[in-house]
Amino acid sequence: MKRPADFTHILLYRHFTDMRKQILGLSSLVEELLPEYSLSKTLFVFCNRKKDIVKALYFDKAGFCLWTKKLDQSKFPWLKQALSQKHLTISAQDMDLLLDGVDVFKRHKKLDFSSLS
Repeated sequence: MKRPADFTHILLYRHFTDMRKQILGLSSLVEELLPEYSLSKTLFVFCNRKKDIVKALYFDKAGFCLWTKKLDQSKFPWLKQALSQKHLTISAQDMDLLLDGVDVFKRHKKLDFSSLS
């Protein structure tokens, strides 16, 4: 698989996906739900309901490539389903962390201090 840094956009599909879908099923889902994104430099990432499988789909020169990672004992951190957006754009660094099991969706709250006292 290409490195996440090789892509212009990395889009996580928020809703759980049926992992029986392969290249044709996932590419149809992308065309139907995210038609505004160019296939050439975008990595589309999907997760199943049990959060133990992630699939990444991308177009490489002459055809689609599909990469799968299945965990044996742990789960991938994933997005909450309640939000209205269909997808979330993340950085290549966050994608690497996500594949390593780090919850990139929980961030420290940004604080704004006007003074130290």
